[in-house]
Amino acid sequence: MIVVPGVNSQELAYRVSKLANCKLLRTEFKRFPDGELYIRVLDNGAIENEDVVFIQSQRDQNDAVVESMLMSDILRDEGARSITFVASYMAYTRQDKKFNPGEPISIRVLAKIYSQLFDRVITINPHETHIKSFFEVPFICGSAVKELARHVKDRLKKPVVLSPDTGAVKLAKEAAEVIGCEYDYLEKTRISPTEIKIAPKNLDVKDRDVLIVDDIISTGETVATAIKMLKEQGANNILVACVHPVLIGDALNKLYTSGASEVIGTDTFPSPVSKVSVDRVIIELLKDAGF
Repeated sequence: MIVVPGVNSQELAYRVSKLANCKLLRTEFKRFPDGELYIRVLDNGAIENEDVVFIQSQRDQNDAVVESMLMSDILRDEGARSITFVASYMAYTRQDKKFNPGEPISIRVLAKIYSQLFDRVITINPHETHIKSFFEVPFICGSAVKELARHVKDRLKKPVVLSPDTGAVKLAKEAAEVIGCEYDYLEKTRISPTEIKIAPKNLDVKDRDVLIVDDIISTGETVATAIKMLKEQGANNILVACVHPVLIGDALNKLYTSGASEVIGTDTFPSPVSKVSVDRVIIELLKDAGF
């Protein structure tokens, strides 16, 4: 097995190669004056008859899609025996169905492309796991939530884990199992046409430390509102953890000014709060894939 990094995952690829005790290839990334991407694998002689693992965070979505296509062409041309695409953060997974007439199912389109280019695809905490059905090659999903929970476990007193909604409650359960505490989800209740209350469905947070966990935080609006209300309900420290810290614009500032003690993400999506690596998660997923 050899590891090839994508432009946004150079550190993560290095960490995985060290854990796997395998060769990390050097890749050159440039951009032409008109904006087109240029990539080159400099150690191309090492690819022939090897199982190649291409690790890429699709943080810059459109560029990353093109980069993945170009990389697959390089690796096939140089004689790779197999190509495993590890998209730690996979672009376009949120458009997993038609929300309005006339829309594409974006991840279905990309799944068709990736199924022609790669022998298997691995990702971490996609927004919906049913996207597996769109792929014509093995599609393996993993979770980094337990890694996040281990990172904060010893800093929480009288902890409770909360998910922002019922859809993410399975993530709260996953984190709570590591921490050894209760979990719940936040429920919105409309008090009046202009007033909404956000509170845990079943648990009291008074005098407790709270860990809010989610797969992705983009604008931070919902979580920031929840933090304010949890503070009003008597919560002590509130930590926010997400697998993919997209954090658009002032999202991070919004979370801190709302009362978050700390915001923690993983390196699936490199950011200022990517304090937890998914290197070991990827290693376990590669083992599941037969490496």
